[in-house]
Amino acid sequence: MCKCSISVCIAFVACCVVFALPETALGQQEYDVGEPNDGEVVFNGVRGSDVALLFDSEEVIVNPGDPLNLDCGVQGEFRSCVWETASATYQIEDVYSNLYSWMGKPPVEENNQCGIIINSANIEHHGIWTCKVYVRGNSLVGKKKVVVTIKPTTPVLEIEQSGGTLEVSNDEETEVKCSVAGARPAADIRWYLGDKDITVFAAADQTPNGEEDMHKTVSTLSRTFEPSENGRLLTCTVMHQTLVVPDNASIPISVIFKPIEKPLSTYYQIVPGSDYEVRLNFSANPSPTTTEWRYGEGFQNLATSIPVPGATDRYTTSVEELGDGHYTAKLHISGFTDADANQRYVLFVENRLGATQYQVKLSMDEAPLDALSGGAVAGIVIVILIVVVAVVAAGYARYRQMFCFAPAAAADPEEGKDIKEEHSDTESARGPNTTRAANIKNSIGKLTQVFKKPKKDQETKLEEGDGSEDKKYVKEETKKDSPKKEQGDEKELPGQTQIPPDTLQIYANSEFKVPEVQKQQTEEKKHTEIKASRQTMNKNLPSRRMRWCTQN
Repeated sequence: MCKCSISVCIAFVACCVVFALPETALGQQEYDVGEPNDGEVVFNGVRGSDVALLFDSEEVIVNPGDPLNLDCGVQGEFRSCVWETASATYQIEDVYSNLYSWMGKPPVEENNQCGIIINSANIEHHGIWTCKVYVRGNSLVGKKKVVVTIKPTTPVLEIEQSGGTLEVSNDEETEVKCSVAGARPAADIRWYLGDKDITVFAAADQTPNGEEDMHKTVSTLSRTFEPSENGRLLTCTVMHQTLVVPDNASIPISVIFKPIEKPLSTYYQIVPGSDYEVRLNFSANPSPTTTEWRYGEGFQNLATSIPVPGATDRYTTSVEELGDGHYTAKLHISGFTDADANQRYVLFVENRLGATQYQVKLSMDEAPLDALSGGAVAGIVIVILIVVVAVVAAGYARYRQMFCFAPAAAADPEEGKDIKEEHSDTESARGPNTTRAANIKNSIGKLTQVFKKPKKDQETKLEEGDGSEDKKYVKEETKKDSPKKEQGDEKELPGQTQIPPDTLQIYANSEFKVPEVQKQQTEEKKHTEIKASRQTMNKNLPSRRMRWCTQN
């Protein structure tokens, strides 16, 4: 056994530890982009200490011939980046220097320093594309699946029957399958009956068909068809990213059913003695094997039958085919009589699925009134609603005292005050206790009117009075005190009147009383105003009475 120094032992242990450490502890670390990171920035982010990878890992689907954008960006400093596929590696420096003619720099480089654009995608570009960014001590990785589409194969209707028509029964469910052998991605299949989408009755199954990401799609329709859908076109429609117009596979359907039952049919207003033709529509598929008219005294006692077509006595029968299982049976009666009206008729129709009897009555009476139609009922309801709304509105207006229900307007206190004042003024004018203010106002007003006229007119107006002492006094004083004025009247200009100062002094300072003529004019004016006010009140009285009656 050799003896080793302590330093040798320590060195040996250190070497063992170094070899035991994983490669990533001593060398470059690699970070992979997984699921989306809540869109912290435009793309997914894988962060180191001070660097982040901006990458969207969502699958992208592109048609052959379309451009393909692959974005990859970095926040922070980085050394270089590359794109890798299952068979090749592309350095960004080579791509940006146009080393590859079919690949180049993207139009937007912000937050997309490592992005590339493929000018025209093809099926060789299908697969996983990896963006790897090298930073100090690390490498950041983002992966994206690129799906380059492949046009779906022609859809095929899988039916067990031969021929160009699918026969289905109206009383049992029928299954029909439509398949697309391959497409990338899987094709979408929808079902239509005529213009009606019936995909809700179908279930689709998508399975890989062995090739890379190719899928086979099979859609199974399970549905019971109605007699009214007989003759319609059943269509399987395939939709895919590569198809501008959907691809279709179609087949007409033939719904088979026994003659459809109908309620009793009654024909009215048949004129006695006339020729009358009964026309009865019915449906059956396949075509009827037996059709005949039967009649007798009652529906349970039909003694006579007439084949269709056929004729006997006064009866002739025929049938008209309308298409898609619809027919019209005809019964022609020559010279209609009361006996014909008293009989009961039955149309008997049978095909390979069953038989049906259609009961018929003939009558010369007027057709009874039908029950109210939906439109008539709607009209009645609308009228009732209008009446109810009107009643409610009237009640509300009465409650709120609106419109014609409003109370009569209260008498205007100012109006009564004016009337009262008019009465007071009239009475004051009649009595001996006329106020000084009223006398002076009336006197000045009268005097102003007199002085506005020519002098001759003034004298004439004063002379036309009742001989009051006041008027004479004014005239005499004017003559006495201004003799020169009388002599110079001819020299005065027309329309000019000089008022003697003494006269103005008499009206301004004396206890002048209103002349009797002035009192009469004032009294007449007041009486006229009172009469006009009363007439106005009488005109408004009927409308107020009517409003009061309506309200009460």
